[in-house]
Amino acid sequence: MVDSVKNYGLAGVSANVELGKQGAQIIGSDSSVISLVDKDGNVEIAAIANGTASSHAVTKAQLDDIVTPKLSISKTTVAYNSGTTALGTTDSNTIVHSVTIEKATNWSSADSSTEITVGDSGDVDRLFAGFDHTSQVKIEPKHKYTSATTINAIVTAGGASSGTATVVLIYSGNLS
Repeated sequence: MVDSVKNYGLAGVSANVELGKQGAQIIGSDSSVISLVDKDGNVEIAAIANGTASSHAVTKAQLDDIVTPKLSISKTTVAYNSGTTALGTTDSNTIVHSVTIEKATNWSSADSSTEITVGDSGDVDRLFAGFDHTSQVKIEPKHKYTSATTINAIVTAGGASSGTATVVLIYSGNLS
């Protein structure tokens, strides 16, 4: 009877291992870096499973899943006579963390009825109200949209005859 396993007294393997004759190779350039290459030394693609521990590699799908929660910024300039300006449409589960409005140019003849609000068709000032044409104003509504919703900036000129402002939304999720 022949032994199915032969022991040649080998203590280990070299830093480079070839998988089969003229097959792919695992190259261990040092103790912390390995490369997977074909027989000609070209880098190969490694297929991996979803990571389940903090020390595991992750798949592209797992990485894409965490992209949505990151903070993003949207800047739009509005003018005293802009009326309603669409700032974008959210996806479901998009959270607007803060809205900042800052004058970009002087608002000539602005008065107490000069206003910029930010909201949606259900509530035009859900995210912001209280524009001050002399300074920057920031509100942190932390509002979560549960379905696709268009966010608008609505400018009421009042007595203003000129002026522009920058509307900055900081959000997580998608706004297109």
